[in-house]
Amino acid sequence: MALNSPKDEKADPQWGSLQQKFPSTNGNEYREEITDRLWSLWGSPLYDSEPKADCPLYDAEPKADIECPLPNSATVPPGQLLARCVVACCVSNIISLDEWNSQLLDRIMLYGSQYHDISCSALQRGKDEAELSLENLYTACILDKQAFWVYTEKVLCGKLYSKRKSLGSALSAFFNQHQRSGIVQLKDRTLAFGFRPECSSRGAYFMFNCQGKDPGTQGAPYLLRMRQLQKLLHCLLVALNERGRNVDFKIYKVWCVPRS
Repeated sequence: MALNSPKDEKADPQWGSLQQKFPSTNGNEYREEITDRLWSLWGSPLYDSEPKADCPLYDAEPKADIECPLPNSATVPPGQLLARCVVACCVSNIISLDEWNSQLLDRIMLYGSQYHDISCSALQRGKDEAELSLENLYTACILDKQAFWVYTEKVLCGKLYSKRKSLGSALSAFFNQHQRSGIVQLKDRTLAFGFRPECSSRGAYFMFNCQGKDPGTQGAPYLLRMRQLQKLLHCLLVALNERGRNVDFKIYKVWCVPRS
């Protein structure tokens, strides 16, 4: 499948603000950004407190009296952003995108932070000392008392806008290989993305981002859903915010298996 140049895409009317600030009213349901083409879901703003232990991942109906505050920091370790993207991929494999809500995005952030800390401990380094990558993240992840084996593998790489190995051609190859979820890395930007065939008419492709506009900063988590692979490419390019043409990127496949 050939993907067109993002220059042909019109600017997304509301989603462009996602790169600037957290919207004042995020709600708990998907918001339609472009009619029948693009939907967004937002997590919570960041808080200056430690997460509470009682933040279940699988609540069918979120409890109003349970808060899951997120640690607030101007900058966060790259490994922590990476761990959260891995957790988002794992959750997409076990919970339909139709069932995602704002509270789930918040819990992905929390479990991602825990996964990061466990990975640091496994490397026998402090949280601020460990240089985490997809190659040395811990292979086990716990999501609400359910343990999973986590597998990652670099499957594609290229130059962002090159003719033969662009991000667009890499995405086409990724999904042609029947991969479900993955992570794209470019410089210090990390995004999770995937395809869920069982989803409703709101679209099967998705992108998860928890970084702020500036590199190395933490932003409110959000999920974008779209019907077309072309729109996924466009959203990834906007979120990566890279103007250089021959910048290297890497794509990893991510999948998880429940531990018996």
